[in-house]
Amino acid sequence: MKRANSRKVLWVIAVLSFQVLLASTSTGHAEPVDLSNLTDTQKTLLNEHVFGGLPSQENIYIRNGYVLCYNPSTKTPKWVAYHIKPEYRDTPSRKGRFASFRNDPDIDGEARDAEYKGLFTSRGYARGHLAPYAVMGGDRDGDGLLAENDEDDALTIFQSNYMSNIAAQHHHGFNGKPGLWWSLERWIQDDLVKDQGKEVWVFAGCLFGPGEHEKVGQDKDIWVPVMFYKIVVMENTDTAVPIVLAFLFPHQRSAHGTIEDFLVTIDVIETLAGVDFFSVLDDQTENWLEDQDTWEVWKRLN
Repeated sequence: MKRANSRKVLWVIAVLSFQVLLASTSTGHAEPVDLSNLTDTQKTLLNEHVFGGLPSQENIYIRNGYVLCYNPSTKTPKWVAYHIKPEYRDTPSRKGRFASFRNDPDIDGEARDAEYKGLFTSRGYARGHLAPYAVMGGDRDGDGLLAENDEDDALTIFQSNYMSNIAAQHHHGFNGKPGLWWSLERWIQDDLVKDQGKEVWVFAGCLFGPGEHEKVGQDKDIWVPVMFYKIVVMENTDTAVPIVLAFLFPHQRSAHGTIEDFLVTIDVIETLAGVDFFSVLDDQTENWLEDQDTWEVWKRLN
């Protein structure tokens, strides 16, 4: 976001009465990557999953299937970025060793799987993936084997179940059918990737407003997001400028509306999240993408 847009900032403050909760970096993380000293593998993964440059620079963790910015204050992802190819939909069934949620070995003090036990029954909360399990598959190391028979590809699946990639999400009204989060994932994975054969880049993140928040877990220190967002990027066959959609969802208990009802500009999400998407693109392209009405983009696609 290289230039201010006072109209959108005022609209966000006045209409949504919403402000960003900036991530604390003082506690709760062990070993985020040193961005000044990346390995060749880390550089490759960063370039694959993050379209247009890192939105923020602190608390970054690079995984095989996604890149994570973790918020230790809320014990949720601040944002994740991931790339989907059609073959990445080839994931093992979530059973046996692939079913378990896991502690993140690089983060101290994250939410634990045990802290979510009983929340589904009592509050309707599921362990909601920001980077989805369903697109962590494929033969990513090119050895002809998939995760069921290859430990490198199995690691990609295991990492998607790290608790650092999880936020509490209302299952029946949001994370599961027919919720907005479920519906958008189905549209991306089925319509765009499977049926149209597109490659897609996604930023997904949690948002919190001012004041008191619902907190869950043993110590009541896992924050429940008030909103979630996804920015969806596709290559454009007609021009070098990509096709971009931006969705801003209220965290609904009861599903209502359709995904296209919640399209916004990227500027709005940047204002709420306090991050800068597409920062390595040239200024003209970045400003045009961030200011465009993505509802108009949706109409052209559909």
